[in-house]
Amino acid sequence: MSHVTVREIMTLTPLAGTYVLGGSDGLDRAVSGVNVMEVPDIEPYVTAGELLLTTGYPVRERPERLVEMLPELAARGLAGLAIKPLRYLDRLPDNLRETAERLRFPVLIVPDHTSFNEVIGAVLAVVLADYGAEPSRAEAIRERLTGVALSGGGLREIARTLAGALDRPVTVIDEEGVVLGASDATSLHTVAAGPAATGTAEDSRRWRFAISVAGARRGEIVVGGEQEPTLGQRRIIRQSCFAAGMHMAQALASIELDRRLRVLFLEEIVTGPRMDEGALRQRARLLGWHLDGPHAVLLATCGAELGDTAVAQAAERALGPDALAWCRGRAVVAITGVSTWERAPERRWQEELTRLGGGPVTVAAGSVVAEPAALATSHGAAQEALRVAQLTGQAAVRHENLTLERLILAAPPQQLREFVEQQVGDLVRHDEQTGGDLCRTLEVYLGLGNAAEAARQLYIHYNTLKHRLVRIAELTGTDLHDPRARLQLAFALEVRALLGETHADAPRSS
Repeated sequence: MSHVTVREIMTLTPLAGTYVLGGSDGLDRAVSGVNVMEVPDIEPYVTAGELLLTTGYPVRERPERLVEMLPELAARGLAGLAIKPLRYLDRLPDNLRETAERLRFPVLIVPDHTSFNEVIGAVLAVVLADYGAEPSRAEAIRERLTGVALSGGGLREIARTLAGALDRPVTVIDEEGVVLGASDATSLHTVAAGPAATGTAEDSRRWRFAISVAGARRGEIVVGGEQEPTLGQRRIIRQSCFAAGMHMAQALASIELDRRLRVLFLEEIVTGPRMDEGALRQRARLLGWHLDGPHAVLLATCGAELGDTAVAQAAERALGPDALAWCRGRAVVAITGVSTWERAPERRWQEELTRLGGGPVTVAAGSVVAEPAALATSHGAAQEALRVAQLTGQAAVRHENLTLERLILAAPPQQLREFVEQQVGDLVRHDEQTGGDLCRTLEVYLGLGNAAEAARQLYIHYNTLKHRLVRIAELTGTDLHDPRARLQLAFALEVRALLGETHADAPRSS
């Protein structure tokens, strides 16, 4: 089998009950992998040949996003989109089927009981193994090699089986030359990896044959002997390469499935609904995670996409050995204990992700929760804090320190705008009409409470500052010596900043 199609994937047991909503003309698209939609802007993070799975959670507030993304997904060569709609979507967009038909892009509807974990495992098990053309000679040896691979006998047993058939020493190595299996105990622990892919000689005693998995080279079978392998021997060696590729494919599928299962479980913990505390703790312990004691969720947005492995290692350095971290495209989620909370983990995490190459990076720490089942609450708090950080241009924030900002954003926007207009509307228009800087002057002055220091920070003469303050008092109709008036002005400037209606580089007054 050179490739597997969407039509064939639908026959897998985990996808029983799946039907085609639209795009049936594209059911013969080749499937080479699986992806899970975790963010609404998934397009940049997909790869040609992938079957994209989604519950609709990332687009639950705008289901129309499913229609908007179809042309780009089709253009990027995706195999299809499979939706499990009943949990998070009240409806599917009316024109989803029509768009899928027009693009000849398969959109599948899977039953609500479908487990994405099982789908991922089943699909990867089918598409990862690149068997190629199957030889017809030495059927008994071929069956034995295949049986070894499928029964989990390992690369060492494959090497021994091949060595017995050829009466030659055999070694299986990876791309870096590390020995993965050998026919005898005298084989070297490391063999220099070579470029040969078709069975050329490294010297008079070693002949190399490439092992491929899903079209990617994963290692070599190195065969010893004074004479070049015969045509019949080469066919048996290639059969061994197929068997070794099958074994590696199974290992890769297991690793990938394990990674995806872990990420899906973590997403379920932090996004809700609330899980049973006992079951959650038991499953976490089975995975080797320590979630006892207070924890919090940290959310980060990065300017560049980072890999899960690099992020996990960075989290261990910045947040401690028990921290958990994973990627959502250019976003990063972390769960950390709070034993070192006073040492600002959000700042350490921001600095570590920046060093990793993710800059510019913004990090927001959610609320501290006492039990892992409440981590969804911390995640929601981190989302709220991240919004404030992005509005105010702060690189690292903590939810508990943003009480004022959260109170402001909880009020109706129109009411907030009316308050800003009442307090500093004339001041804003003056700056716009004259190119002045009175709003920034007032913000710095109120933030410091000291005219001389404000003049120094603004790089203006003290008399210039006094003149500006007089003009500010005239335009706002307030007495800047009145504490209540100063409070209202400072609050209005804070609201204006949070509404995104001020200069991005203006200093904060709080």
